[in-house]
Amino acid sequence: MMLHVCLLVTALALALAGSAAAQERLVSLPAPEGISLFERASEKAGFWPLMATFVSQNTQSYCGIASSVMALNALGVSPPPAPLWYPYPHWDQTNIFTLAVLQVKAANSVEAEGLTVAELARVLVASGARAKPVFAGDTDLAAFRAAARQVLANPAAVLLVNYFRATLGQGEGGHISPAAAYNAEADSFLLLDVARYKYKPTWIPADLLFAAMNTVDPSSHKTRGYVVVRK
Repeated sequence: MMLHVCLLVTALALALAGSAAAQERLVSLPAPEGISLFERASEKAGFWPLMATFVSQNTQSYCGIASSVMALNALGVSPPPAPLWYPYPHWDQTNIFTLAVLQVKAANSVEAEGLTVAELARVLVASGARAKPVFAGDTDLAAFRAAARQVLANPAAVLLVNYFRATLGQGEGGHISPAAAYNAEADSFLLLDVARYKYKPTWIPADLLFAAMNTVDPSSHKTRGYVVVRK
């Protein structure tokens, strides 16, 4: 019994140490280093369109919905009427639940479970965009980096990333947010976290971000990954 407790304590200590080490590698965008990374970013064509449409998720499980709304607005995909904004065309976290999207996943199910990578892509397609999901387990860091850089250099495309927060030292649970820039010198990606009440936009090293994506989503029993979105 005592040995079992000791092993659990040791495992917890190692996990906490790994979490702290991961957190130390993250750089907040508003920090001087974060600003410098942005100024020297090699790919950031989609940053301003996304910033112009930046929203916080309405509920703690609406990260995929908020990220989709940002992508659709940034790319100029025609939205259905939004009661709160009519007659101005605008996607929000209510009008995105059209009949086509509800057939992908009901709003109450999204609120309870969130979205998987595959469901995220299907929601975007049902909303009129083109979306290609990629599972981290089907690729590698080098291929992800190359694909992501192409997207981030193109203002007509958006990269949405699904990752496991614990790998980044940010607590537990899966999360989805848009990536908005890449700095080749630091080999880091800028994520615009839609949980703005918890985390500011943050630079994340590519290897750490890929490791966070290359984790199993218990809802799909597949690895997390990313979605490339185009109009």
